[in-house]
This record gives sequence, structure tokens and C-alpha cells, in this order.
Amino acid sequence: PSTQYVGLTQLYNSRKKLVQEGLDTYWLAKPLRNGIGQRHSLNVELGSEDLRVMTDFTYNDVQGAMKGSGRQNVGGNISASYRINKFLFRNITSFTANKSKESPYGQFSEYTRMNPYWRAENLDGTIPFYAEDFNVVNQFKITNPLYNSTLNNKNEQSYNNFTNNLYLEWMPIEGLRSTARIGIDTKSSDADEFYSAKHTKFDSYFDSDIDRKGSYQVNHGKSTYLSGDLNINYSKQIAKNYLFANLGYNISERNYVERVYFAEGFPSDRLQDIIFARNYALDTRPAGLNGISRDMGFLAAVSYMWDDRFISDFTYRTNASSQFGADKRWASFWSAGLGWNLHNEQWIRTLNIVNQFRVRGSLGATGNQNFNTNASIATYKYALSAYYNGFPGSQLMNMVNPGLQWESSFDYNGGLDLKVGPIGLRADYYQRFTKNLLADVTIPNSTGFDLVKDNLGKIKNTGLELYLNYAAWQRGRNFVSLQFGIETNTNKIVELSNSMKAYNDRMDAIASDRGKNKPIKKYQDGMAMDAIWAVPSLGIDPATGNEIYIRQDHSTTYLWNASDMIVAGIARPKYQGTFGLQAEYNGIGLSVTARYLGGGQLYNQTLVDRVENVDMIYNVDKRVLTGRWLEPGQSALYKRLGEYNIQNENGSTTPAQELTRATTRFV
Repeated sequence: PSTQYVGLTQLYNSRKKLVQEGLDTYWLAKPLRNGIGQRHSLNVELGSEDLRVMTDFTYNDVQGAMKGSGRQNVGGNISASYRINKFLFRNITSFTANKSKESPYGQFSEYTRMNPYWRAENLDGTIPFYAEDFNVVNQFKITNPLYNSTLNNKNEQSYNNFTNNLYLEWMPIEGLRSTARIGIDTKSSDADEFYSAKHTKFDSYFDSDIDRKGSYQVNHGKSTYLSGDLNINYSKQIAKNYLFANLGYNISERNYVERVYFAEGFPSDRLQDIIFARNYALDTRPAGLNGISRDMGFLAAVSYMWDDRFISDFTYRTNASSQFGADKRWASFWSAGLGWNLHNEQWIRTLNIVNQFRVRGSLGATGNQNFNTNASIATYKYALSAYYNGFPGSQLMNMVNPGLQWESSFDYNGGLDLKVGPIGLRADYYQRFTKNLLADVTIPNSTGFDLVKDNLGKIKNTGLELYLNYAAWQRGRNFVSLQFGIETNTNKIVELSNSMKAYNDRMDAIASDRGKNKPIKKYQDGMAMDAIWAVPSLGIDPATGNEIYIRQDHSTTYLWNASDMIVAGIARPKYQGTFGLQAEYNGIGLSVTARYLGGGQLYNQTLVDRVENVDMIYNVDKRVLTGRWLEPGQSALYKRLGEYNIQNENGSTTPAQELTRATTRFV
């Protein structure tokens, strides 16, 4: 419309005038600083032959790059031991207190999108609420993120962690040792996040929402971990034979609780306490979570070595956890290994250059139980929004799953340790098969649930690890050494359950949303776990500005279809590692470490967000104008702007920008 054209022309002229007057705001520098921190430590050790006490105290003050951000950490440890006859008492206590605060300047991303022709400060030094306020076109009222730094906002977190372990060792006879331990680990955490009613995030609150300005979120958490174990080990050497055996038992309980409160409506930013809120936040009530889990296990280990040449060991462990289904509480795992110290063979000793040469191999299983404590049991919650005869109802939160069992991995490993003169080498090759993989699977809606935790499929990981060390120079305690390491790993899905088909269909539906522009995760037999799924693309059609996609039958189309997605790359690098240098001379040390990786692919989400799907109101990459298709016949890297309509409940439609769905163009 002509009125809009006039308004945009006036806006353009206003901005041009500011630029000609010299306005060039460098927004990136506004919230940043050079943070200078400090770290101190103190160690004290005292005692006698029977009684020993060691203490250490640390203080670490880290100043963030964002103004006003930082973290303070105070910690201490006390270790005491006392020996009387055949008994040894040991106690180790540690305490950590951490306080951190976020910058009152907000997020750095808020400043990166600001245009240089917007004003951060007025000529008199005051900070305006709006970086640009052009009344003719209301949609160009741009709030100033720097204004929030003048308010009494608060975003702080803290925690206190206390750990104590008491040990009792008894050696009734030579070679036999019994060790009992009981420990407690407690942690309490708090977080406060307060935003003043004057904060720019409330700029869109009008009419009845005026009294909702200002928000406060409070988190209180506490966890307790009680554990105990008993180990009895025996070692004996007879001539060239050395035997070691260990029996162990462990038991533990973990209990945690967290409460979260959301409130809004604060009359002043000086009232920085949740008690001054008008109400709970809209459509919220106090929330939280809690859980308890218990574990118990038995361990047996035997190791035998002959003549310091041949080594063998065997371990068997059985564990029970309350996190798993009633039918699958217990799981057993075992491992075995063999080794050969070739450097102790006579034909190697005669070379006089080999300090260490050991070959070894092992195989064994491990378990995993990393998921919520109520994933296998029926859990209910009160329906506080519906009452009957004055009593609230209850509803099932998740389905019972008595067959949920341990996720387990079985490993095959072979390697060697070699040291020849100043050169050290460690190499390992492994294969790991993970079965009963824990994941969320889709179930029929008729059950009343969409997802349930279940065991799925098997995954194979294959890898090689190589580490080199070279002692370039050494004189007494002065030395220079070089290190190099490389690791490779590939994974492949060996088999998946049928329930993953429903999961993949759900991912396809998400990927098809024209308002989504991020790749989704899909899983198929024979494919890698971290595969990047995208529709193959031939680029932008010069005639229309539309992207040209390739169907599964190799024909071309302008229509994006989830069924055409292929594995466009693997996010995991084919190889990665570190290299560096360590040196010390007369008590002065130097350590330099560098990390490298290669061979993998990434989906360039930054290019999608900052160029192809960018919001044109804010500061943009110049490629938005130089690389985007504008007219027929133009060869361009980025497609033309497009819109689609969102269907509303009342039958009307709302236009929205069509985003770029996953395409090989950005892999």
C-alpha cells in the first residue's frame, strides 16, 4: 500500500541521515570485557608414623568475558589416617561451594544481530529503551539490549557439595586385606532468575498483561547419595607364581528432589524477592521432581601372573538396580584378559634397547542404567485441575514396563605397550557391541501414551587408538617431551526393533514441517548412529529461484519430501586426536596441547540461520543480498524468499516465512 511505501521511505531516509551524521554503533563491544581472575591454593601436611593429616584449600575466581558474569569456587579437603596394630582408619572429607552469576547485559547473540545504524546510547550518555523508535512504521520499534544492563535483574546459581568417606582396613595375616567403606555425598543447589518489569522482554505486554510484567523463577534442589562397600583381597607369591584375588560387595541409595516456582508481576525492580510477586506465572503452578534409586552388587576378580611374563585376569560382577523392570532387576557382567610381557623374555633382553614390550587382549561386558528412576514403574500424579466431591483425581504418567532391562556393551580389545629408548607407544584396537539400547519408542495412542522407554537393537563400534611419546631431552629433572595421539571410531546399527519404524515416521513428520529448518535424527539398519539425513539437492534453479531436489527415482522436483532423504554425511569425525609438548627447566614448566579432527561432516546450521532464513529486520550477512536469487537467469547459492500460510483454528490463515528444510546443500 502507498502508506506503507511512504513509511518505509521515511524510515530509510531517517537511517541514512543517522549514518551520514556518523552513527556507527559497534554493538559487539558493548557487553564484553577482558576478564581477569585469580586462583589460590594452600596445602598442609603433618603427622607421625601412625597418625597423618593432610589438608588443602583452593579458591578460584573466574571472571567471564561478558560484563558482570563470573564464577567463584571454594573447596577444601581433609584426609586423616591412623594406624594401630593391624587396623588402619582413614577418613577423607571434601567440601565445595560454588557461586555463579550471569551477565546483566543478557545474551551475546542479542548484540550480534543489532544494526550499526541503531543507537545504543543517546548523545547525553543515557541509554534508551528503544534502539530505534520510528512511529510511522510500528514494526520497526527495536528494543535496546543494552538498556537491560541498567536494571536490577538477577540470574544467579549456587551449590554446596559435601562428601565424606570413612575407611577401615584390617590385615589379619600377610597378604590378606579387608577394606570396608561407608560414604555420604550431599549436594544442595539454588538458582534465582529475576527480570524487572522494565526489561525489554516485556515490551509486548499490553492491556490486561500490564500487571504481569516482571518475572521470577526459583529452583531449589537437594540430593543425597549413600554408599558402602566391602572388599576382601588376597595376594600371594610362590616362586615365579603370583596370585591376586578379590571379593567385593557394594550397596547404594541415591535420593534427589527439586522444586521450581514461577511467579510474575513485580511493581519495582528493587523488590528482588519472589514474595513480592502478584501471582504465579500464567498457567503455571509450583513444579518439581524427585526420585530414589537403589543399587546392590557383588564382585569377584582373580589375577594370575607367572614369572612376570604371562598375565591373566578374570572378573565377574552381578548387579541389581531398582531402575529396571521387576522381571529384570539383576544383570551379570564378566570380563577376561591375557597379557604377555615380552620384554622379560631372554631373547628380547639381549637386545638391550627394549624397556617395555607388552601385548594384551581382553573381552568383557559392561552395563548402563542412565535414565529416569521411574521409567519402568507405573507412576501417577494428581490431576489438580479437576476435582470430584472435593477430591482431586489422579492420572498415570508413564506405563509400567517390567521387562525393561540393562543396556549392556560387550567389548573386544587388543593392544600393545612398547617403549624403546626415548620413544613410547601405546596402541589399542577394539570392537564394542551395545545391545538392549535404551531409547524412547512410539506406542499406539490407544494406550494413553505417546512414548515409553524400551530396549532397542544392537550397535557396533569399531575403533583404533594410537599414542606416541618422545623424550627429546632430559637432564635430571629438566626435560622436553613430545606427544601425539590419534583415535578413530566408526559405528553402525546392526539391528533395530520394529518399534523404531514408528519413531522414524514421527521424525519424518517433524522434518516435513515448513517452519522447521534443522535436520532430524533417524535410525536404520546398517547406518551410523550420527548420520546426517537430508534431501539431495542440485542447487538453485536460475529460472525460478527454487531449489531443485532429487527424488529416490533420480527425477527432479521443486517439492521437498521426507521420503527422499538420504544419509548425506556422518557427523562423527573419522579421526581425531591431540599433539603437544611438555617441558620443564629449573622448576619452570610449559605445556602446549592442540586438538585436531577430520573426515566427518557437519550440517551448516549457522549458514541456514544467518543467511538463508535470516530475519531481514536485523543485522545480516552481506551474502543475503549478494548470494540470494533475485531475478530470472541469476546463478545464486541461496533460494528466493518464500511464504506459506498457517491454518488457524477459526479458519483464517497467517502468513509465515518458509524455512529451508534439511538439504545436502548445507552438508
